Amino acid sequence: GLVQPSARSEAGYRLYGEPDFLRLQQVLTLRCLGFPLRRIRDVLDSEDFDVAASLHVQRVALRERIEELQRIESAIKGALDAQERSGVWDWDQVLTAAAAAGNSRGNIMERYYTPEQMAQFAELRAETPPEEIEAVEREWSALLADVRASHGLDPASAEAKALVARWDGLQERTVAHFTGKPGLIEAIGRNYEAGSFEGMDRAPQAEDFAFIQRVRERSAP
Repeated sequence: GLVQPSARSEAGYRLYGEPDFLRLQQVLTLRCLGFPLRRIRDVLDSEDFDVAASLHVQRVALRERIEELQRIESAIKGALDAQERSGVWDWDQVLTAAAAAGNSRGNIMERYYTPEQMAQFAELRAETPPEEIEAVEREWSALLADVRASHGLDPASAEAKALVARWDGLQERTVAHFTGKPGLIEAIGRNYEAGSFEGMDRAPQAEDFAFIQRVRERSAP
């Protein structure tokens, strides 16, 4: 198992010490966060594993997971309330509830990143002021909406060039927060290249990248 007793009594009973209980807590919490047992073993047995740092990261991750579950619960409640009022299912509400569950950060992270990378993402969110995270996410949402509404623009137009300038500035602002975590940038890039985020409205899509590239090519000397 992942938690072994420190010793055994003369009668053969397993004896657990404080380090064993700390390890048990780590195992149970990481399982709650969705990590598979094999990956938990790798994390706990790594030479640079730090219990205090791990607990801090887990706390941040759990807070985020609670917020996600509250959003999912709210979407489900909306579907149920609509059905109770009208007697029929509002399929838009049902689909909203399904999308909230399927697109939760936890599901996406577990699908495309290792536990070590997920821990780094949690550290990154803990290190970044909440208002900065909200501002960057809000600006990306607005920019992506504008880019998608402009796919048909002339790439040589001033409007298209302004969108690329916004894209570059926001990308630089976002990447600046990843200083010291180059592996995360590489992992994100690999997932984009593999098309892992296709169909996710909150993430840039292939058509968005293609539009930005067309504008760059037309702007090149």
